[in-house]
Amino acid sequence: MKCPYCVSEIDDAALACPHCTRDLYLFKPLLERIGALEAEVAEQKLRLDALTPVTEAPGDAAAEAASGWWPWIAPLVLLLAAHFTITIWFDLPTLWLRVASLFIPLPFGYFALRGSNRRFGPVLAGGAAMALLAVLLMSAVVAMIDHTPVLPANWREWQEFLQYATSITMSFATGMIIGRQRGTLQRSELRQHAMLIKAAGMINSRTLNPERLHGQVEALQKLMAAAMAAGTTLASIATGLKDVAGG
Repeated sequence: MKCPYCVSEIDDAALACPHCTRDLYLFKPLLERIGALEAEVAEQKLRLDALTPVTEAPGDAAAEAASGWWPWIAPLVLLLAAHFTITIWFDLPTLWLRVASLFIPLPFGYFALRGSNRRFGPVLAGGAAMALLAVLLMSAVVAMIDHTPVLPANWREWQEFLQYATSITMSFATGMIIGRQRGTLQRSELRQHAMLIKAAGMINSRTLNPERLHGQVEALQKLMAAAMAAGTTLASIATGLKDVAGG
């Protein structure tokens, strides 16, 4: 180590500098604490570097882009299959279709954002487009069988059309919120921990507990995400079952 007074190289176990003869007992605990914090921050940095995504080859990127539409295509196909099975094949009440439409899009919204770098807005717009297309295709199937217009004929029918599409979109959005919350916590956990360690070193306070503070931040994020997911779930149920309950 170096003497903090004369910057001479001295033994790590020395209690006084042999060159300038000054005592080191006030500086050694502080230097040891700073050294321990620097070592821990360096370890966290190595772990963060390991999380950095590897650059994909052009072929891998093309394959991912080609398969990246399944969170929107799969619920569309399942919604159409549920519509055909419930309303046409078994001729069951519309309530069963509305209930199925509340649950089918949710897991696909979850996987659309879980572990991906997609932005929330475009994914939600894709979910809304999927919902509108699903309702439009359902209407087209009914029109082919019953010989009725594909598009709604009056404002009330348009209202039902849009409310049904909104309920599907909100279900998809609920899954998105849950997926983004879990993915964000997983990716940012080490970054938050490293930042708290640096803050502890800068403040040099014995009262600051980085692990406790990190737990409080994570708990707050989970609470906010749960509240948002609950809100979109209630909105999905309200819009999906409004007309059925009212009728």
